[in-house]
Amino acid sequence: APAAARAQKVDFWLTILHNNDGESQLVNAGSDLEEYGGAARFKALVDARRAAATNVVMISSGDNFLAGPEFNLGLKHNTDTGEPMYDTVAMALIGYDAVNLGNHDFDFGPDVLARFIEGYQAPIAGTTWTTPPYVSANLDMSAEPNLAALVDPLGPITTVLNPLKPIAESTVVTVGAEDIGIIGLETPNLATISSPRNVVIDQAVVQVVKDQVAALLAPPYSVNKIILTSHLQDIDLEKALVADVTDIDIVIAGGGDELLANTGDTLIPGDEDDVYGDYPQWVQDKAGAYVPIVTTSGEYKYLGQLEAGFDAAGNLVGIGGASGPLMVSTAAGNDPDMQKYVVDPVVAGLAGLQADQVATWCHDLRLGETIFGSSKS
Repeated sequence: APAAARAQKVDFWLTILHNNDGESQLVNAGSDLEEYGGAARFKALVDARRAAATNVVMISSGDNFLAGPEFNLGLKHNTDTGEPMYDTVAMALIGYDAVNLGNHDFDFGPDVLARFIEGYQAPIAGTTWTTPPYVSANLDMSAEPNLAALVDPLGPITTVLNPLKPIAESTVVTVGAEDIGIIGLETPNLATISSPRNVVIDQAVVQVVKDQVAALLAPPYSVNKIILTSHLQDIDLEKALVADVTDIDIVIAGGGDELLANTGDTLIPGDEDDVYGDYPQWVQDKAGAYVPIVTTSGEYKYLGQLEAGFDAAGNLVGIGGASGPLMVSTAAGNDPDMQKYVVDPVVAGLAGLQADQVATWCHDLRLGETIFGSSKS
């Protein structure tokens, strides 16, 4: 990898933990993959990696929930009790430093998305969580009252986060003694593939990124390390974007579900043939600097880990050898709070759905005819 081969001195190591397209797959990775994935194992793995590193930032690059039985159970729970949706609880317990919005986050419309984010304000007794910044630089939410009420009025770049106003274009987070700029970017196709209603999407994503970078580099922020978390639906689109901009150090991509892995990485059985390419992917920006782009296969099956080394001027000069996708499996253990407050109630709700009778069927052996909706035999 270009940066890994450089000989410059690393003054600051930053471990970026990331995932994308969690899409409400809260229990496990699905049929025949029950030993893999799941929010309780995912959080346990995140906590283990946090404990093993010094400077850590945790980022989601979008599609934080998805229509289906799991999400529907959480939405009903929220409607019936006023408590947060299960997906909100899951993400709050994981503890993100920044969250980007994906197209599926708008599938139920802006009002449900607002309820999802507002759920952070109702932490479950006995647990501790904080509201992360939700960042999307190319979305104007001013015509959607419930989302507009959550936009940081001091933005567009948020630093000291108001938990009641967590939506911004970008954010600056302090890790160790270093400030890290994080820009969010949504797919410009949002209006045609989801239901953003009156949310306005700026199509000029290259200019949007240039403007955010310029603002982050300048006072009062003056950051020299910038991460782009984007949800462009295809990692090739992130590659094309990087080629047109400068001063983005790292890209966390989302929406494409590409699996990036290197020789020797442990993968979920059956995924070996689905590898898109190496972790990370390298692209030269407009100034010729090499930029790593990373992403993961979704549904809480993998935790991405990028060890990024910066010199004193904020230039990316090295990638650590432990970088790559970390498989989520039973070996990670189960976080007890996640198990209790998310996985167990979702499992119980799914069992209840399976037990519900939705129709009757009967076949009359004497007449050779099938009778629906009847107890005749």
